[in-house]
Amino acid sequence: MMSVTKQEIIRSAFQLFKKKGFLATSIQEIAEDCSIAKGSVYKYFPSKEDLFCQVFDECQTAYFDQAEHLKKTETGTPKEGLVKQIVFRYQYFIEFNRILVEFTELPITQDAAFHPLRNHVRGRMMEWHKAWLLEVYGSQIEPFLWDLLFIYRAILKDYLLRILYEVKPLSIEDTAWFIVDKLDALAAHMKREGSKALLGQSSYDAFIHMGSEDWRRDRGQAAEELLGRVTAALEVWPSGSVRRKDLQEVIHLLGAEIAQPQLKRPLIQALCAFLEQEQELKSLVIQLKQIVLSERD
Repeated sequence: MMSVTKQEIIRSAFQLFKKKGFLATSIQEIAEDCSIAKGSVYKYFPSKEDLFCQVFDECQTAYFDQAEHLKKTETGTPKEGLVKQIVFRYQYFIEFNRILVEFTELPITQDAAFHPLRNHVRGRMMEWHKAWLLEVYGSQIEPFLWDLLFIYRAILKDYLLRILYEVKPLSIEDTAWFIVDKLDALAAHMKREGSKALLGQSSYDAFIHMGSEDWRRDRGQAAEELLGRVTAALEVWPSGSVRRKDLQEVIHLLGAEIAQPQLKRPLIQALCAFLEQEQELKSLVIQLKQIVLSERD
């Protein structure tokens, strides 16, 4: 039996994950590809999840290395540079789709080792996007930078899925120019109209630390705030004291249930459904329910 290094196992796993994806690839296949026993893989990686984390990290690192090189060798305008970055991003993510895209629907997203890695990559990607937006549009976008950043990220993500899964594939180059053209229009409009920013640094921080202890604490505080706003809305309730009393009792029950370490999800959903019947409370209650139930998933 040949002696195999850790890096050779990673290289084999990289190719198999790239070809077949996380779920369809087994440790046995990786071992066979390396001509070693299955147990030899576990000497380096306690689980398939740990091995995937290593592959995912190397794949993302390679992406940023190549993106940085592309930026350094760019000779056109900043806008042309951004277009080329989008084209490269789509080309790369299509090639490594099974590693960089498909994982979002898999249980590995909840893995203790993978979660902080994903947050690290998410933060690095957002910093990269932010730097490019400032490079192209300058300080004029600073008043609404965070909103534009999240809009840009959402557009990139959605059009990647369109490119991957549309029956009639979109042109990568046309899509990149389309996105930048719409960013131009959006940035100009927000500046001209003096658009009030909805998002700020705190929204960005919460996004890149999603799932951390700080994030969970902030989510708990957000739930308390929303519950308080629902309660305050009832203080000026226009529909009569009897109905208001019923709603206050339901809110009291909901608050008590939210405070429990183990949630009774059907009960919370039922209490929220009762409150959502009131149009004045509906949006607040939907937000509260989403925060409370997703926090404990």
